[in-house]
Amino acid sequence: MTSADDVLNQIDAALYDVTVSADAMRSRPGSEAPRPQAAVASGPREILIQRLIERHGLTRMTARHAVRAAERGSDSERAELVRAEARAVTAEMAERIRFAFQPMAEAAITALKQLSESIARLRADSHAFRHLPEAVDCKPTLPRDRPAWQSPYGPARRRR
Repeated sequence: MTSADDVLNQIDAALYDVTVSADAMRSRPGSEAPRPQAAVASGPREILIQRLIERHGLTRMTARHAVRAAERGSDSERAELVRAEARAVTAEMAERIRFAFQPMAEAAITALKQLSESIARLRADSHAFRHLPEAVDCKPTLPRDRPAWQSPYGPARRRR
């Protein structure tokens, strides 16, 4: 069971179990400490360092020096390894983003196709639009019987 499920079960037990007091969730003896997630919160440099440690068996200091050297553009013995990991991280994130946005893009394409078909049917069925070419702007025009700055309701009232 994940820690999130465990916490939710504790909350349910505290809310619905009448045999425990209100402060039952304050302490939990024997629980393990949560693992730190430094790579997630610290940024791209930490992600690269963590991947070099996990996938290539480098020490933390060696991985950190290799990433810093690659950032400066200097060639080190592990610069190509860092660049390859950076490309791999970029490809993985691009794939995740593409996977996340694909349903939205497909829905937008479907909606735009339906809108285009509806407009085409409206143009074909409407007598008012039959004489117009396809690319005509149908915005209403403003009457030119007064200057553009003048309101049809007279000048604006002054505030006191």
